[in-house]
Amino acid sequence: MKVNAKAGELITDLLYRHTGQDNDQLEQAFYQLNPHVRDEVFQQNTIVVLPDVKSAPKLKTVTKSWD
Repeated sequence: MKVNAKAGELITDLLYRHTGQDNDQLEQAFYQLNPHVRDEVFQQNTIVVLPDVKSAPKLKTVTKSWD
């Protein structure tokens, strides 16, 4: 998916805004898809390609020992 990264935006913020996730594997895939991106902050509005993301696993209900 192609998206517009805003000037001054961090790559981690961009990934979280569009995928709801941010982890090392996602960032690595981002840099592989966007070799023209060299900094962690976009200096100008830039069109980038986001990696495909599997949905995050749903959180299990936490049971407390006193419940």
